[in-house]
Amino acid sequence: MTNKTRIIITLILFVAGAAFLGAGCRIADLETGEEQILEGEGIFVGQIDSYSVEIEIDGQPVVFGFGDGVSVTGIGDGTAVVFSYIEEESRPILWSIEAIGTEDEVLVGEGIYIGQIDSHSVEIEVEGQPEAFAIGEEISLEGLEYGSRIAFTYREEQYRQLLLTVQIIEEPLDGGIDNLVGEGILEGQIDSQSVEIKRNRVFILGEKVSVENIENGSLVAFTYTESGLRAVIDTLEAVEQPLEGEIAHGNLIGQVDSQSVEIQYYQAFALGEGVSVEGIADGSEVIFTYREGLYRLVLTSLKAK
Repeated sequence: MTNKTRIIITLILFVAGAAFLGAGCRIADLETGEEQILEGEGIFVGQIDSYSVEIEIDGQPVVFGFGDGVSVTGIGDGTAVVFSYIEEESRPILWSIEAIGTEDEVLVGEGIYIGQIDSHSVEIEVEGQPEAFAIGEEISLEGLEYGSRIAFTYREEQYRQLLLTVQIIEEPLDGGIDNLVGEGILEGQIDSQSVEIKRNRVFILGEKVSVENIENGSLVAFTYTESGLRAVIDTLEAVEQPLEGEIAHGNLIGQVDSQSVEIQYYQAFALGEGVSVEGIADGSEVIFTYREGLYRLVLTSLKAK
């Protein structure tokens, strides 16, 4: 063997030995806990593949690899998370990750029970707007009637709002499903037999009805049909001043979703038998039930909230 060959072999062995020692030191660092473990908080964007996830930190997406035993099972996309990790040459590696406060974020609400949408969900009118809630496992709807005022707790989940508890605050004012339920501000008496109430109400957009090119806050003229528990707009247009005829007017608050809008408007009601505004000051928030009358809507009950 020549001297040149011996030198090359020696160099190869030296480099291999140095690499092995470096790797051994690295393993020793991990095993003895000398690796620097960092901590962070962010928004879990989602799992990229079986080896990595993406977390948004201060508005910037960062890709992390999975450490041994790390799992993101049960952490939904968009969830706030706290995590620990180590810096590797290729990318940071997660050592632990968990959602922040998922067991404690219980919210409280109050509204009017509208009814069941299906066997798994219900609709509740909250601040004048209908909202859908999934029914929690411990929820019982027995004795809960349309129009009841309820207090409830719920949790915001990834795709839905989940009801946790429901408590009846007040039974339906008139106790009848033939009556519609509303909320608003009592503006005052028009005459001895009628009153005016200011309402913020959500309407379903009827076929071919659109709010395109109508700015929020615009005065609008509209007609609508009461349909079960909801009202459907038949015609809608922006106007500069009220139109004559049997037509409602109000201000467009805005689009709630692709199929419904919110309008603030004033509505006159006849006082039904036994219904009085005595003891209710003008400007009070009121809850009421009403029905269709021969010539106009008739209040079947009225009380301050």
